[in-house]
Amino acid sequence: MEFNFSLKRILLLIGLLAVFALLRGFEPPDLAADSMLSSRRVTRAWFYCMLMFISGATCASVVDHYVGTLDRSNIRLLYIIVGVVLMTAASLWIRGMRSAYVNPPVETQEMTLIMPVSFSAQDSTPVTS
Repeated sequence: MEFNFSLKRILLLIGLLAVFALLRGFEPPDLAADSMLSSRRVTRAWFYCMLMFISGATCASVVDHYVGTLDRSNIRLLYIIVGVVLMTAASLWIRGMRSAYVNPPVETQEMTLIMPVSFSAQDSTPVTS
């Protein structure tokens, strides 16, 4: 495994990390005051999520891996796929942590119809009241 630090790949890595920063991935999620969760466990989960995204961005941007001795081939495509999967999983995980820890679940509210509709027993045509 080799690292290729060309200008294009470094700019790609910086761009991917900037997207994660825009998603507020580098900020740990805040716990609600009445939360039963430990802040230490939430911080550890956030750290692993951040580490997963940075690893995926590094795999997708600057890693090269040549295999073989005579006819060398590059398996960079595999690293790109693994990097995209890691970044996607980390983005979904950070989004889930933010929605679960910051915003408590909303109480279900009754839905009201704008125009109540009832069906007559004899036929299936709706009758508006």
